Amino acid sequence: MKCELCKGETVIKRGQRYHYTESGLDNVYLENVDVRVCEACGEISPRIPRINDLHATIGQAIALRNVPLSGKEVRFLRQHLGLKAKEWAAFLRIDTTTLSRWENGGQVIGPQADSLMRLMYFHLLAEKQGRAIPEHIADLVAAVVTQRSDTMALVVNLHKPAGYSYRLESELAYA
Repeated sequence: MKCELCKGETVIKRGQRYHYTESGLDNVYLENVDVRVCEACGEISPRIPRINDLHATIGQAIALRNVPLSGKEVRFLRQHLGLKAKEWAAFLRIDTTTLSRWENGGQVIGPQADSLMRLMYFHLLAEKQGRAIPEHIADLVAAVVTQRSDTMALVVNLHKPAGYSYRLESELAYA
């Protein structure tokens, strides 16, 4: 297969770690992913099976993590639900400019709004999928601490896409 950028020859490298910035998040890494690497320009392109399942895992990991949501995480949750900013803002009973400031990091998200977004995410996701909200979600949301540590990376193993872990970003080498 040819590289989309330079039309050079590509090779597939199996079982790699890939920094998945295409998610819109800076701290997501995929393990055991096949990547296509251009021999001429070095361009790396992941081959991600079941991307909807992957995004569901990322969404759950974000919503259940016990630190405050970042703006990028709020945007990911909204987009994973398939909502426009205006629709998400209406559910949260806030102005779209407030949502925009949250998503762009221009305004701190308060603890009440943080909890509401997590609960609404699970509620709307369950409604969309026609299933019940998982048990104990409210307890997990209530356990969120007030300080955030951005040094933790979300790692999703594509051999077990429903599973994920958090590790120090400094422990991870880029593919």
